[in-house]
Amino acid sequence: MARILFGFMILFLFNCSKKEEKIVINNKPYIISYENKKFNKYADSLKEKSDKVIFPSLKGFYCQNQLLIDKKGNLFFYQIEYIPKICGSTMETDTIPYLSNLHPIDLVKLPHSSVNDFLYLNILNKEKNEQRLIIASQNDTIKNMSIFNFVNKLEAYKIRRTTQEEDTVLKYKKNNKFYNYEDIKWDQNRIILPFIKPKLSR
Repeated sequence: MARILFGFMILFLFNCSKKEEKIVINNKPYIISYENKKFNKYADSLKEKSDKVIFPSLKGFYCQNQLLIDKKGNLFFYQIEYIPKICGSTMETDTIPYLSNLHPIDLVKLPHSSVNDFLYLNILNKEKNEQRLIIASQNDTIKNMSIFNFVNKLEAYKIRRTTQEEDTVLKYKKNNKFYNYEDIKWDQNRIILPFIKPKLSR
């Protein structure tokens, strides 16, 4: 009986120390470049062991729901239409984001105090395969840890830097200016633009 009681005490102490360790990790700022390197190293080690690798996060640049964090830590949210994945699609392997036709009116500014409630109402009430979120930051370091309390409830999520299009549309949104993607001088090394027919001269 004493051995069983001693065993339970050790198990209890072990579990408590694990919980404390997890809380400390969650409260640290999230550094995107560091976490990407760590994840790539982990993925490479799996590839050496097996040809079939299942990645624990989303591939590609976009999903149904995007949460943007600007340079000052302000939060913006936008959604795009859900497109089911088709076998042979290159969407997952693209290294440059495509122009997603985002507009300033699509961005909803969120108050910090209710961001988790907002995300819960707009994501977790959907079908399982649509409970996905992209967290995109203009800064390499994310200091607002409250949003990470939500992501563990999701089917999948990904954390990345903002795209050139997101940065541009955010700027127009905050300055309350008229936006037309054709007026922007895009860096085509950072974005895939749709085909635009040349204007005919008269």
